[in-house]
Amino acid sequence: MADIGEQSLRGIAEELAGFADRMAAGEASRNELDEIIGELRATAVREFGPRTRSAHGDGAKNKILVYLLERLGEWVHGEELAAVSLIQEWPRRARELRVEDGYDLDEEKGYYRLNSPERDRDAADAWRIPNKIRKQTGSGADRILALFKAYEGKIIDQKQIGYVGKISSATRRVRELRDEKGWPIESHIDARDLSPGQYRLASSDAGDRRDKRQRLYPEDLRERIFKRDRFTCQKCGRTKGQADKEGDRRFYLEVHHKVAIAAELDELPREQLNDESNLVTYCHRDHVEETARLQRERRESRGS
Repeated sequence: MADIGEQSLRGIAEELAGFADRMAAGEASRNELDEIIGELRATAVREFGPRTRSAHGDGAKNKILVYLLERLGEWVHGEELAAVSLIQEWPRRARELRVEDGYDLDEEKGYYRLNSPERDRDAADAWRIPNKIRKQTGSGADRILALFKAYEGKIIDQKQIGYVGKISSATRRVRELRDEKGWPIESHIDARDLSPGQYRLASSDAGDRRDKRQRLYPEDLRERIFKRDRFTCQKCGRTKGQADKEGDRRFYLEVHHKVAIAAELDELPREQLNDESNLVTYCHRDHVEETARLQRERRESRGS
C-alpha cells in the first residue's frame, strides 16, 4: 500500500507542477486545483486513516489563529479558514477567537481580518464571566444578582443580564432586585454617566442596601428630581464623579422627603408623596443619617 500511496503522491506533485505552469501562463482554473486537492485529501485518508482528534493547542481554532497571524492586517476569505482548519464549524472557531479569547478580529461579507496579535483580556473576561454565571443552577434572578456582584461598581447592560438570566425581560428582573430586595442598582435615571439599558451595582455591602420605600416614587419623578438637582446630593454637595475621586465607590442617589419619614410615607396621599417641592436629592449615606435625625427628633418631641 505504501508504494501505491507514494506513487499517488508523486503523481499529484506532477499535476501540481503542471498546474503551476498553467497558472503562470494564465490558463489554470479553480476547478482544476480543487480536483487536485480532492485527490490529495483522498490519498491522505487512504494512507493514514480518518483524521483523529488534535492534541490540545493544535486544534482547528489554533490553526485558524496561526493562519491569521501570518496574514496580520490582511483580509482573508472564510474558505481559506475552512481549508486550514479542516472542519465545517470554522465560523464558530473564528467567533471564539473574537468573543472568548479577545482577539480584535473583523468580519465583513465572508472575509476576516486580524488587526492585532495581542488579546484584549478585558473583552475576553466580558464573555467568560457571564458565560460561567449562566451555567450556574438556581433562578434567573439569582444568576443576575451574581452578575451584578461580579461586576460590582462596573457597568453592565441588558444584553449581559438577559444572557445570564436566560430571559428577555431584563428590566423587570433588575427592578425586582432593586425595589423588592433593596440592592442599590443604578440606571440612567440615577447616574448621568449611564445610558438607557445600562446598570451598575453601587455596593454589595449589606449596610448599603437601598431604602425600599424608594419604590414609592415613580421613575419619571425620580428622574425629574435628580435632573433638577443636577445629580448632586443636596446635603454633602457631592456627585458620583466627585465621590469616585475621593475613593467612595458606595455613593448613589435617593429621593428624600423633607416632611414625612419612614412609615409615614406609606400613609401619604399620592399628591403629597409626589409633591416635588418636598422632595430633594440625597446620597444614600446622608439620606440614612437625615432620616435617623428626624426620627430622633420626633421621638424627643413626643417625649417632652
